[in-house]
Amino acid sequence: MRLIQPALMDLLALCLDARQDEIYQYEALIGDWDYEVAAIAFFQRPGIKFGLLTDEGVVVCAGGWEEQIPGVWQSWMVGTDDFWKKYWLSITKASRRVMSGLLEDPSVRRLQTSALSSRRRACEWYERGLKMKYESTCKNFGFNGEDIDVYVRFKESCNG
Repeated sequence: MRLIQPALMDLLALCLDARQDEIYQYEALIGDWDYEVAAIAFFQRPGIKFGLLTDEGVVVCAGGWEEQIPGVWQSWMVGTDDFWKKYWLSITKASRRVMSGLLEDPSVRRLQTSALSSRRRACEWYERGLKMKYESTCKNFGFNGEDIDVYVRFKESCNG
């Protein structure tokens, strides 16, 4: 498996069969889910984008990092249940590799991701799989009052 720059077709395919919990989160934070609109929005997002490509030429997930303010980057990702079940370890390793590469950039100091608090398995993955730390819960944040958990990873402090 290798990291690639995802094409719009890759994002369309992933969004067409996106995980239901990712759709719920999208709807809580952005609005009504339309797979084509979501795919185009992901494709047009500024920042870093990546896809994980199998040896058979299939993109099993896509994600990225968008700079919020100088040095602070917010994540996004889309995938399918079937690909997650089959490739979760590869997705985890690739995601951590991208994060480590970002943190090597002198201008990057904070990586953050947000998740519906109800997405317990995703939240657990951020902590155990991606080595992020739970930072806070934004109560009543979503369009329908959903709570959102924030996870972060910081550049290692060089001043002790």
